[in-house]
Formats: sequence, structure tokens, C-alpha cells
Amino acid sequence: MALVTAVPWTPEHVAVVSNARLAKKRGGYNCDDVDRVLQHTVALMRSRRQVPPVPATGLRRSSLREGYTVEAVDALFGHIAQWQDELLAHSASAVAAPVVASDVRLSWTPQQMDWVRESNFRPARGKRGYAEDEVDKFLDEVLLAMGKGEALPDIDSVRFYPPRAGRAGYEALSVDRFLDELKRIRPLRG
Repeated sequence: MALVTAVPWTPEHVAVVSNARLAKKRGGYNCDDVDRVLQHTVALMRSRRQVPPVPATGLRRSSLREGYTVEAVDALFGHIAQWQDELLAHSASAVAAPVVASDVRLSWTPQQMDWVRESNFRPARGKRGYAEDEVDKFLDEVLLAMGKGEALPDIDSVRFYPPRAGRAGYEALSVDRFLDELKRIRPLRG
């Protein structure tokens, strides 16, 4: 039985993150990457969900153009993590009743599992892309959940970073289409 803990984010927390003004300098984090992560973070906060830690290795650096300063970005995400820890500790001490996920074992069909296992994505080749290893890892999590008869990992909150220079990537559009289709499939109840 899985426990899902809601985070009691306040409107003030959301406002600080959504209105963050980060300093810029040459060699900072890529602004588009940081903005995308911040938008995702705000969406998670508004839905009272936990915000996963942001690995600095997932944010590209802008070597020739201005980017958000590393110190400012790291400080903001450090504050978010600290707030989350405090809110979770406070809600746990208040003995709030946790939301309990369903105990029902789900039955995913072999065809559904084969569809996920055999999914193919076009190479990025100069288009916007996602790192292959991140997409493949998520598909492994989906297949593991299906094999155990569990609900799929949260598709709406998954995020993939662009591939590093010199590494292969999947075309973002084809991955996004697959995720849209994945959201629509339903298991058979046990």
C-alpha cells in the first residue's frame, strides 16, 4: 500500500517561485531550462504535490550567452527543498491523515506492455530532443509498474532534459505524442 503525502504549499510559496527574478551572467544556467523547471515546480506546488530535487547536472550552462547565475538558481531550489521539508514535517506532526492509494491490483494486458516495450522514437537530429537515457529509464518504470499491477508513474509530472552535446536524443514531439497516448490507456481491473 503506497502512501501519498500532500504538501500544504501556501500561496506565498507559489508566488515567490512564480515571480522569482534571477540574476544573469555569462556562463550561468540556460534560461529556457531553468524557466521550464520553474514552471513545472509551480504546477506541482499548485497541485499540492512534492517537488523533486533538481539535479544541477540536468541544467545546461550558457557559455557564450547570458544565463541565470548558478548561485541564484541553486539558492532558489535550496529554499524550495527547505520549505518542503518544513511543511512535510509540520503536517506529519499535525497527524494529518495520509491519502492512501488504492490496494486494488491492476491488470495490464500483454498487448499494452508490448506496446510500451516496443515503442520507438525518432532521433532528434537538430530538432528539440530529450536525453535517451532519461526517456528509457521512465519507460522502464512504466513497465515495472505494469508488471507489478500498479498504477503508472505520474505522466504529467515527468520531465526530460535535452541531450548533452555529442549524445543521442529522441525527438521531443514523438516522445510527447507517446506520453499523450500512454495517459489514455486503462488497465483491466483485477
